[in-house]
Amino acid sequence: MTRQKSSKAAPPPFPMNGSYPGHGKLALIDFYNGIYNRLFPVRPIIFAASTSAAAAYFYQHPNSTILNLLPNLLPNSEAFQYTKLALASLATAYVPVFLLRRFLKHFIFSYKGFLFEKKPSFLTKFWAICRKVLVRSPILNSCDALLPNLPLPGLKDTVERYLESVKPLMTADEYAALSEIATKFLSEEGPKLQMYARLLHLFQSNYVTPFWEKYAYLMNREQLMISSSVAHVGLFNEIPANQAVRTAHVIHIEALSMLAIAKQQLKPLGDGLVCSQHYHRMYAATRVPGEEIDHFESGRISRHVVLYSKGCFYKLVIFDENNKLLSPDKLTELVTDILFRDDAPLPGEDRLAALTFDQRTKWNENRERFFLDNPTNAAALEAIEEAMVFMSLDEEDDYGYDPENPEKLDAFLKSMLTGNGKNRWVDKSLNYIVSKNGRAGGTTEHAIGDGAEFDHIMENFVAADINFLQYPEYTDLDTVDKASWKLDSKLQPAERLSFEITPPMEAEIERCYEAYQPKRADIEFAATVFTDWGKGLIKKGKCSPDAFVQMAIQLANFKDQGKFSLTYESASARFYANSRTETLRTVSPDSCAFVNAMLDPASTDVERLRLLRKACEVHGLRNRECMVGRGVDRHLFVLYVLSRGVGVSSPFLDHYLSQPWLLSTSQPPTLTTQVNEDERKQFSWLGACFAPVAKDGYGVCYRFAGNHSICAHITSFQSSPVTSAHRFQKHLVDVFNDMARLFENVDGVKA
Repeated sequence: MTRQKSSKAAPPPFPMNGSYPGHGKLALIDFYNGIYNRLFPVRPIIFAASTSAAAAYFYQHPNSTILNLLPNLLPNSEAFQYTKLALASLATAYVPVFLLRRFLKHFIFSYKGFLFEKKPSFLTKFWAICRKVLVRSPILNSCDALLPNLPLPGLKDTVERYLESVKPLMTADEYAALSEIATKFLSEEGPKLQMYARLLHLFQSNYVTPFWEKYAYLMNREQLMISSSVAHVGLFNEIPANQAVRTAHVIHIEALSMLAIAKQQLKPLGDGLVCSQHYHRMYAATRVPGEEIDHFESGRISRHVVLYSKGCFYKLVIFDENNKLLSPDKLTELVTDILFRDDAPLPGEDRLAALTFDQRTKWNENRERFFLDNPTNAAALEAIEEAMVFMSLDEEDDYGYDPENPEKLDAFLKSMLTGNGKNRWVDKSLNYIVSKNGRAGGTTEHAIGDGAEFDHIMENFVAADINFLQYPEYTDLDTVDKASWKLDSKLQPAERLSFEITPPMEAEIERCYEAYQPKRADIEFAATVFTDWGKGLIKKGKCSPDAFVQMAIQLANFKDQGKFSLTYESASARFYANSRTETLRTVSPDSCAFVNAMLDPASTDVERLRLLRKACEVHGLRNRECMVGRGVDRHLFVLYVLSRGVGVSSPFLDHYLSQPWLLSTSQPPTLTTQVNEDERKQFSWLGACFAPVAKDGYGVCYRFAGNHSICAHITSFQSSPVTSAHRFQKHLVDVFNDMARLFENVDGVKA
């Protein structure tokens, strides 16, 4: 057996021995966690002791002032006196809890001054001490009710920041025209819309998220794959495993993660300083199509997964008769049994999932027509939609990462992003794919959450897999004698799902599959694993790593397009209740000055480095402003939605929404320290990817593998006459080296 051990022992990310609680037990867990979270940071046992002490006092002092404050509405019976005593005891014990929670909400969780200080002020030091003393041992959702409401920016401030961000992208005449309609907006329709936004802000903890999820995601009628999917792959070098073993490990770890989230045993990020509300849509969840708008359905926990293998669908129960999670070894046997079966798919079954690749309104129609109205198909659909995850056991045997063969990773990541038109159940929150050569990846539906949740789950997965689970010696399944292989009789084999596929249904399946193929083929993918140096060098060069890469993307894009482009970077707004993301607008006068200096032969390296550091500093400031609710785009988005809702015409907001994001970028951050990617480079995560959001645009998803490498994965559409992912990749690698030479030439900092 093989287990990779870290140089430093670390606790597992969640309990490593899971059991299925059942809905009754889960209700009790929810009840206890609800009390725990409502009293946090006071422990329930301390609250109970305080209540008991208060009750004992009031029992000994029946004429106390507090008891006399309660009105005598009922006859002076013994039962009524005990009721008064209980209420007074609870109130006496809870008042200090209430006041403490108010202090936490309005100071500890609201204070953000530390983000803008180079040296901690006295107030920041006091805040840090109070936080360390008071905020201890939160469970996953303990602090969600303590997070402050997302602040509503001033209308004039937002418009001014928007104008500043687009000025470098426009001619003088274009900017003058935009400034004119912005001025009219501020004096005419803007204040009215801001008033409506203020009303929303008063009565909701977050004035953005409900609108954002509804209009940016759930009302999208296009097909979800590519347009609303985020893909990821595994590590630089995986522990050797065949397809069955790898699948078993994915199932086992994801089941542990599902249980930890349902029971709130997952440690919250930032010790509760950031929102943890969106984890509960990760597992056993599906996005149900509708005629005009989709909706989520989630059971939170599930006893089974659904696997797709050789054109057939299987329901695999992953808990035993005692509700204990099956071990990886037992799961390996069950998956091996599926792989060794000779089941033949029905006509159309092989491509059945193609229906979910269709436009949402049409899929809603087909779902009702072919599934809900047919008892056999409805039962199979229920099994799929209630499954923990959907898994595809792919036939491809060349997935992975090979520095000598970069096209291999290109194909791997592209396959995770697009699928093949039949090997994803697109509605599911999480789809996992395991290739024949034992490499795993996945596709996530973006509406359920953002990088914080996805990355946290991935980091937990890696830590659990390489630190706490054992792998058997590698066995090639092709060398196993299938005729003599038998499944352990004590294990419940996977159940093949049954479908009734009529000729009209088969015709629709074929139409959906064929319609998706050109869209899949249109994606050009360039996976980049830059290993010459990483963020360690950038930090030595006194630049923010994220800002440095953003400036590199700006320079590469200018070399590629000959102009500056409207650029989106995903920024976190998780300091606030029910928050998701904000848009960090990368282009600024300072970023443009740096790019121009790099392209100007007359500019010196000293000047270029000065401009780079200034641009990075400004970018970091903008990022921190987004983190504290002073972004531009979510505010303007809400105002636009309100303008449509109340029938107000706004040329300014129409212009804002019509501008395409030609550069869409994101950095999946490293959120935990469970795996030291510098000590164990082979277990560095290769990262994630997404498609461009504009036809003539790029998608760039990058992450820092420890301090040693940068993974940057670039997408474009081959049908665009002006973009090429591989051309952009070459520019980006050249730019990385050009910018690193600034550190060496000016400060003598070398990789």
